Amino acid sequence: MDPETGVVFARTSEGAAIALGLLKCGRIWFCPVCSAKIRHGRSEEITRAVVAWLQQGGRAYLVTFTARHTAADRLADLMDAIQGTRADEEAGIKRRPGAYQRLITGAAWAGDKRRKSNQEGIRGRIGYIGMIRATEVTVGQGNGWHPHIHAIVFVGGRTEGERGDKRIAGTFDPGESALEEWEDRWRAVWTRQLAQVDPKFRPSDRCTEPGCTCGGKGHGVDFKELKTERDAKDLGEYIAKTQDGKAPALELARGDLKSGRDGNMTPFEVLGRIGDLMGGVPEDDAAGHGSLDWLLALWAEYETAVGGRRAIEWTRYLRPLLGLDGGDSEDDDMDVLFELDAAYDFREGVQIRERAWHKLTARALDLAVVEAVEGAELQVDVLGDLVTAAGESRAFVRQLTPDEVTELFDGVLTKLAERREAAAERRRTEAVANTQE
Repeated sequence: MDPETGVVFARTSEGAAIALGLLKCGRIWFCPVCSAKIRHGRSEEITRAVVAWLQQGGRAYLVTFTARHTAADRLADLMDAIQGTRADEEAGIKRRPGAYQRLITGAAWAGDKRRKSNQEGIRGRIGYIGMIRATEVTVGQGNGWHPHIHAIVFVGGRTEGERGDKRIAGTFDPGESALEEWEDRWRAVWTRQLAQVDPKFRPSDRCTEPGCTCGGKGHGVDFKELKTERDAKDLGEYIAKTQDGKAPALELARGDLKSGRDGNMTPFEVLGRIGDLMGGVPEDDAAGHGSLDWLLALWAEYETAVGGRRAIEWTRYLRPLLGLDGGDSEDDDMDVLFELDAAYDFREGVQIRERAWHKLTARALDLAVVEAVEGAELQVDVLGDLVTAAGESRAFVRQLTPDEVTELFDGVLTKLAERREAAAERRRTEAVANTQE
């Protein structure tokens, strides 16, 4: 926080409150505030990608991957199995691929030039150009941790060139036989790889339930096609709604909005219940379930298991193929946060000096500040009362005109421009390094 500026809450034309001047952590796995913003930006990016591809005549599928699990299984082991282990350069530990990485390796997938019948492989026969992967985690008292992967897969494309020089040369219909071959291959690889890591992780690959939507193929891997451009455009309409499984971009990115099903909780629901219990809310009245000790142990395990992993990741070179910029690093997540702030049209605002803000947060009055800024009008008197209740003078609160908000926000925009240029230079450097590999 800038000691001279303090915190500025700018009120948008829609009545929302945007905080300027506060340091953002950008931790998509751990921070409910930053996660919501980052995932919102990522969801819109995913929607643009799907729309762009369908408009070109390509095809896109939402594919969900799950592993069998019990309450005795540790989250770190499950994450390693599906997403791969993390490298540790200092300890000399190399990364071991998970079941996800195995989906796009091997001669059957990539092709074998020595065999005329499989020179282009499944990848070529379906026109695979890449996918976007998001990993989601829920937990319950009955079945324990449930990490799973959602991916939007782009197929039906012809490409020319290699690596960073690759470009789309056209689209085609892969045909039902090729698509069925692809589905069968991925189901088999996913199931086999998890069984090799640990037989108890092996998901179902057959189902005898009458009328089940899996068609008897089991529930380890699920395919859903996005058949029309409207399917993709509808994704944006679900962005601010509760997850219901019908919006692929939301299914993919908005883990912050999801509520666990069948007694499961998302990590942020775990965190919310921890806050309620530590704040004195009776267990029966707090949302979610479980004792404080159990929940604290869950959160500690979650932090260890997901730290250093990417929550959302695009196949290398997929963005430029679809005419998009951006990246998947923590720096790119911070760029998303800045860009979202820059997209708003501010009407007015309020400035709260640093000393008063610290006292407001110490008394958990920061949410009340946001509520006083949002809505039909800015409630300056309420803000003054809150600052007084926190033990400071009303003089520490100052209403800002639109021009004053704009002047302060110009500094934010300058920093955004600097970040964009730094990010562009970083990606150019990475692109050169990749072409030399």
